[in-house]
Parts: sequence; structure tokens; C-alpha cells
Amino acid sequence: VAARLCHERLKATGVSATIKQRCLALYDMGLALQQMIKPQDAQMHFVKALQLIENSGESAKVTMVQEHRLVLGQLAACYEQQEMFVEAQGLYEALLLELNERPETDKRDIAVAMNNLAYNYSKSGQLQQALDTYKQLLEMKSADAPTEPLSFAITLANLGHCLMETGQYEQSLPMLEKSVSISRECLPGDHLDMAEGLRNLSSCYKHLGDVRKSIQLCEEAVAIASHCLPTQHPRIAVYLSQLASCYHKAGDLDSSIRLTGQCVPILKQNLPSTRSDLCTALNNLGLYYSEKGMVNEAIVVLEECLVAERSFLAPSHPSVGTTLWNLGSAYFKREDCARATELFRECLSIRENCLPATHPGVIAVLWELGDIALIQQQYAESLQMYRRLHDTLCVTFPKSEDMATVCDNMGICYVKLAKLNDAEVVLTESLRIRTATYPAGHDKIVASERWLRQVWQLKFGQ
Repeated sequence: VAARLCHERLKATGVSATIKQRCLALYDMGLALQQMIKPQDAQMHFVKALQLIENSGESAKVTMVQEHRLVLGQLAACYEQQEMFVEAQGLYEALLLELNERPETDKRDIAVAMNNLAYNYSKSGQLQQALDTYKQLLEMKSADAPTEPLSFAITLANLGHCLMETGQYEQSLPMLEKSVSISRECLPGDHLDMAEGLRNLSSCYKHLGDVRKSIQLCEEAVAIASHCLPTQHPRIAVYLSQLASCYHKAGDLDSSIRLTGQCVPILKQNLPSTRSDLCTALNNLGLYYSEKGMVNEAIVVLEECLVAERSFLAPSHPSVGTTLWNLGSAYFKREDCARATELFRECLSIRENCLPATHPGVIAVLWELGDIALIQQQYAESLQMYRRLHDTLCVTFPKSEDMATVCDNMGICYVKLAKLNDAEVVLTESLRIRTATYPAGHDKIVASERWLRQVWQLKFGQ
């Protein structure tokens, strides 16, 4: 009804109408189409309204500052609805700049623009920019926390979620817990917003290894969503997908596959608004299939996921990196080392772009690439990966068994490349680590001593 009335109003704005009247008619029509989940049609009307303002001349533009802000914000939201995050990000940056230039601007408007900008930074893979923006926003909202607790809780949750995306789970946990605690005080127990906070907190506990707590929180989120929404609602599918990942962490692959299999058809029925959640479910389903030994099924699902993600996410987005990792692992299980190496190298490029060098995700890919090259007897390439891994572990775990294993593998490569002095150095380092870690005569120490003796025999012929 609103769309029809807006359309009639739009037709009625003839030549005699002012620029502001025509602009508002286009804006209202865009809003109605946006609510009808017709983002492309809405986008067309918002773009026309924006062009109308920008071509109206300086004197007219001065009188339509508020309208310009409204159109900018809704056009950005429209791009966001279509998961065109880079385009939305550019508009939110322009809006924030405009808001900050005017001292009379309500700081709540600035806060909304900052929140939207940070969200789009996160979705486009620019995680550090997202973190910085959320931290600024949290500092801004801290003063208003007593009077606007829910707004403060949302910012805490957003920052906590962004910290999780960068692997900082221990820093994320207190923020997510505080956010849920505030929400429990301010909202009814069956409020849908509670479900989202519980889901985020569940995910954090899962990554920290507290699987029982993770499952408990996620089951509570599913129960709230099921009470508030129809059975086939995509949001319930999202929570079921999260619950499946909790069961996976607990080692229950059958339940994980069953629940995720229920989610995928629901999410496919609600495209395009569920593209991101569908890709998450497909990625997880491929991982579960792979771990179950159903490698061919895993590859089919993960290839579908990768094609879908590349259609709307930035090439360097962390989610693309995760899919490349899972797909590379599946191809490796199928003994297709060439395809696995190609996928792992692309994954490494993405993870190095958005994660610190010491992040476990980066370390895992380096290790996998080194192992595959070693299996294929590509010793120079394998050595290159193990050296990088060695440099990273020197910072994080210099005296660990992982470091000793990397030294062993480097030693193998050096021997095969006839660099016996280098082999002796790294194998001596391996022996020193294990001697300090294990009791005398331990199998690990014996293995290191055996490697060293073999190198000495090659060096000295005895």
C-alpha cells in the first residue's frame, strides 16, 4: 500500500514541484521498495534522488543538507542489503565526513554512521579498520552507557564479534559476556535480539574450547528464535548452523551434517539476502563431509561455496580464505597435491593480508604447504615454507615440539639439497629443544640423535 501511494505521489510531482519535493518523493518510494526487499529498484530511486540534489546548484544544496544525508544513508543501506559492501563503505565514509564537518550534528547520527561503516569494513575484509572504528565508537558511547545501555551493549557485541574475526577470542569474551548481561537486564527473556547475542557468545566459547557452554548458549538462542519466528525463517537456519558447528567441535559429525543439511535449503529459498549465511553453511557442510571421509561430496559443496563467495565478497575476504583452506584440505585428502597447493597458496595470500604473521591460521597454511612440497620431493620450495614457519615460531613458541618438528623437516630438506652444515645446525636445535623438554631416552630425543648421526655420517663418511 505504501509503495502504491508513493508511486502515485511520485507521478504527481510534475514540473511545478520543487527539487526538494521531487527528491522526497523519490526517497519515500525507495524506502517502500527497500522494505519490500527490492533493493535494486530502491537503489535506482535513491540514485535519482542523490543526482537531483547534487545537480541542483549550490544555493539549493544548502537548503537540502538533511535530505542529502538521508539519501546517502539509505543508498548505502541499499548497497549493504545487496552485500555490495565496498560501495556501501564509500557512501558511509562520505556521510561520516559530512556529519563531522557540521558542529550542530547530533552525535547519535555520527554514532550510527560509524557503526555502519565499521560493519562494512568488516564485511569487506578490512578488519583492522573495522576494529579501530568500533573502538572509537565504544569510547564515544561509554559516557552514555548508564542512560542508553542497549546501544552500549550493541557496540560491545559488535567489537567483540570483530575481535573474534581476527582470532582474538580471549579479548572478545569479556565484551560479549558484558553485552549479553546488559541485554538480559533490559530485554524480555524471549526477545529476538537476545538470541543474536547468545549466538555470538556461543561462538566465542566454542573457539576457546568450552564446548559444553557453547552448546548450552546456542540451544538457548535456537529456542528463542523458534519461539519468535516461523519454522522456515532464515534466521532460525543461521542459529541451527551455529549449533551444528558446536556439535562438530564436540566430535558429533552426524548431528553436524544433519542440522546443516536442514539449514541449506531454507537459506537457498531466501536468496539473495542470505548469501553470506548460505556460504557459511556450505563451507561448514563441506568440512564435515571431508572429516567424515566423504571427500567427493565435500569438494562439490566447497566448490559451490567458493563460486558463491567470489560473486559478492572482496577477493581478500577472510571467509574466502577459510573456504580455500577447507577445499585445499579436501583435495589433499584426494591426493591431488597440485590443486591443493594452488588453493593453499591463495589462502596464504589472503590470511597474510588480514591476519598477523603469528596467527594460527597463517601458521597452519605454511605448515601444509611445506608438508605437501616435501611429499612431492620439492625440497627447495618446502624449505622456503619451513623457514618462514621457523621464523614465526621463534617469536611465539621457540622451545615447543612444533619448533623441533619444523627443525627436523628443515634438516631433511637441507640433506636432500646437500647442505649438510645447515642440516647439522637445525637438527642440533631440534635435539636441544627436546633434551630440555623430555626425560633422557625419550623417543623424541632418540629420533633427533638418529638424524644427527646420519648427517655426521654423510659429512665425515663414518
